[in-house]
Amino acid sequence: MIEPVTQYQQAGLAAPDHPRATAALAVGIVSLLGAVFVLPAALGPVACYLGVSARRAIEREPHRWGGHGQATAGVVLGIIASAVLALLAVASLVFAGLFALALRLDTGYG
Repeated sequence: MIEPVTQYQQAGLAAPDHPRATAALAVGIVSLLGAVFVLPAALGPVACYLGVSARRAIEREPHRWGGHGQATAGVVLGIIASAVLALLAVASLVFAGLFALALRLDTGYG
């Protein structure tokens, strides 16, 4: 298959990064750093979606878009943030169950 020559190849420049690749990296960083505060960790799946979407677009048109590494980093950070969020959810449920069990077993006698 013959690749079309673009203005970037003619000028000897690298193709610009895909906008979703940069967004995936930024959202992935925010979701991973925000895992301490729980709410931003919910952005992990968003980072995964943006990264996978950008990687598909880059692979479909490599002569037009760059940023494959940024998109991959966004996917990885999103997966890690999602895993941290899942661990926090499981830990919260376990602690809530233990707390409820402790209240139930407390007879009120010192």
